[in-house]
Amino acid sequence: MKVLHVIARFNVGGTATYLYNLLDELENKGIETLLATGQVPSNEKEDLRVLKLRCFRVEKLSRAISPVNDFIAFRKINSIIREFKPDIIHSHTFKAGLLIRLRKQSTPIVHTFHGHHLYDPEFGRTSSSIFNLVERILAKRTSKFITIGKRVGQDLFAQGIGNSSQFISIPPGIKKLELLEPELIKEKFSIDKCAFVVVWLGRFTQVKRPDLVVEIAKKLPNLFFVMAGDGELRERISFGAPQNLRIVGVQSAAEMWSIANLALLTSDSEGMPLSIIEAQMSGVPVVATNVGSVSEIVEDGVTGILSEVDGDQITSKIVELLENRTKLEEMSKAAEARAGSLFTREAMVEKHLKVYQEVLGRVTK
Repeated sequence: MKVLHVIARFNVGGTATYLYNLLDELENKGIETLLATGQVPSNEKEDLRVLKLRCFRVEKLSRAISPVNDFIAFRKINSIIREFKPDIIHSHTFKAGLLIRLRKQSTPIVHTFHGHHLYDPEFGRTSSSIFNLVERILAKRTSKFITIGKRVGQDLFAQGIGNSSQFISIPPGIKKLELLEPELIKEKFSIDKCAFVVVWLGRFTQVKRPDLVVEIAKKLPNLFFVMAGDGELRERISFGAPQNLRIVGVQSAAEMWSIANLALLTSDSEGMPLSIIEAQMSGVPVVATNVGSVSEIVEDGVTGILSEVDGDQITSKIVELLENRTKLEEMSKAAEARAGSLFTREAMVEKHLKVYQEVLGRVTK
């Protein structure tokens, strides 16, 4: 079986990690894969694991809308398809899905939503309506939709996108991180070895609400907060950071979860964020906003605590855990056990293979 995967950019983040784990494990299963990807914008960093994959660079392909560049990218992708002759084309995120499904072809298409636009504040009501209309049209050219989380699929279907039989949710699959000596990592970032550390790991962009971390850190001066990642809001957030908040840029997840006593997620919108899956698998309880499919990762009151997108409420949830260290320790053990059983690479790949086989079976008939 030959599968062509297409994505606009392979930037550092959960989507790239999901895709790397998928392609790497598919190759281990004997599936021939090729990744077609474009350029990462200047305010983001490319995930260098792309160099380990069989990859073709589509020079003009990017997340930004550009009629001229998109047309050039569209023609280049067509030439890749003609040369590679895939049995299945698997697109990821909106731009790649649009370019792939615009072309007339007999090759079946699987499209993955790694999140969605419905509740993303970066998109206004008009933009969301346009996206919905486009996705409804493109659904007719899609053999199967994969969503990262059941809630994402339910939300999209409720907007009239596709039919229920087209949707399947496949959770991310990751390898358990090899944790490091926390005292050495704390020393590296000038953090007191006895500090209680709350780690936020993500993109510094509006939908992730990094501003709430600053707000919460100011309310809890006795805790130490670490924000890891990059994005267009990083410099602005740095200006308002209190003394107990360290902004450390892009760092390895293994280092971050090695020093974390608690993980924090403050997003307005999510699919199934890999960062908190990694945290839970590392035995780190999570306080997270109850958005998207976060509740499919964090079992409220068991492996972490869910909150509304509200700085005061998130702060009170953190304090609640601080006042019950026994509960915090119980959550740590439960988080590691639950994540270790639900989010394996093997399970993720087996579910993808079943989707591919189902799609190819339909075409054969």
